Amino acid sequence: MPVENYIDLLPVILLGIVFFGSAVAMIFWSARRGQLRDFDDQAKVIFTHEEPEGEISDHFPDK
Repeated sequence: MPVENYIDLLPVILLGIVFFGSAVAMIFWSARRGQLRDFDDQAKVIFTHEEPEGEISDHFPDK
């Protein structure tokens, strides 16, 4: 590919830079907010008294 045609890739390169930058920004944001601390407790946040941890409440119907 000649050098003159690399300008056609410029939008893709710019989008890649934007997506990479936003991903890095979100990692720093989540680290500052404390989302990356204590993964075990964070994983249990979704459980309630209606769906306790360790009990299977969803399953496929029997055939």
